[in-house]
Amino acid sequence: MRKTIITILVLFTAIAAIAQEADKVALERFFMDRLALCKTDLARPVPENMQRIGKNLYVSDNGSYEVESVREVSFFRRIKGEWIPVREREFPRESIITLLSGYTGDSRYTVYFRQHRYGYAMEEVEVPLNKLLAFCIIDCGFVPYVGIESIDDKQALATLFLVNRELGYSHTMLFTINLDMIDSGEGMFDAEAYTFTPIYNLAK
Repeated sequence: MRKTIITILVLFTAIAAIAQEADKVALERFFMDRLALCKTDLARPVPENMQRIGKNLYVSDNGSYEVESVREVSFFRRIKGEWIPVREREFPRESIITLLSGYTGDSRYTVYFRQHRYGYAMEEVEVPLNKLLAFCIIDCGFVPYVGIESIDDKQALATLFLVNRELGYSHTMLFTINLDMIDSGEGMFDAEAYTFTPIYNLAK
């Protein structure tokens, strides 16, 4: 599945770049420049549409993007009257989805972030996960949709689609996450990113 996603993204990025080469280069540069300057706190309000799905386990589900398995969803516990985002090794899928949706709690993860750019160039940077998500979700108004491609006892492959229908663009980030990092709340995630893909190329 990951190879398919990458192939589609490369194709559509190339099509968009051919049509608007200068704009594509400028947008990619803008993303990294503004990310470096971001000082916004990752403060997302607790969703109002929480539904109980297990013993002290709740979900907020706001629907899918493109396919049913890619959703705007997050999972919470209710502890001493407060909603706490799930981050437990026992629930790796729910924990990763919640983290990448911008509910990171008190975690301190870093991302080795590689942005694929026009002309097969690439820019690499290490950035706090909170900063990356705050820039995309809070500053730029992109909505996070997460899908888990594969998961085993050691690691998960997850795709984060950040979608802004008003602007007509999405960012796609392919994460590789070591599951041992879930309980610790710290460590390095790996992510490959394709930024500013026109969503009208992908929409049904």
